[in-house]
Amino acid sequence: MTISPPPGATPSAATTYQVGVFALVQHRGAYLFVQPRKLLLPGGNISVPGVFLNQESGSGVAETQLRRTLLSQVGLAVGDLRLVGSYAGRGTEDGRADARLHLIFGTEYCSGILNPQPADLHGAEWIAREHLLERGVPEWLLAAIREMENSMSAPREPVPTPTFRLGLGRRR
Repeated sequence: MTISPPPGATPSAATTYQVGVFALVQHRGAYLFVQPRKLLLPGGNISVPGVFLNQESGSGVAETQLRRTLLSQVGLAVGDLRLVGSYAGRGTEDGRADARLHLIFGTEYCSGILNPQPADLHGAEWIAREHLLERGVPEWLLAAIREMENSMSAPREPVPTPTFRLGLGRRR
């Protein structure tokens, strides 16, 4: 993705972003974390599954690519994807972009058996919410988890609508 310079600016002022999409998958109070062979996100060896998009803008939906990646990397299908966080970083390893934009989508497990593919991952595991801090999950990812939990909480019972009697009786 390239952002064009404003009118009148020189063409060399364009900034190129490499965009990555990642899934924060929740199931029964635990979150899916992976140990990737190649680190894509900042924060050490613990990460969430995802991929950097290598397609031209408009040639595919990012969420569709993320679903395919989840199936191929860990063998899982997920529900609705909601954007719950983002993280921007400067520079890229391959030098093809000036900066990286990581989009974190929150979702819930639907089906499949956890089966991390050795070509992409050293392993994968479900980590209970109460153990996230002791496992070293980075703060920016904890913020995405909090946002996910707030945005995906169960809907509350609707407030009952008051009923009025339309009577033709007289007032006392």
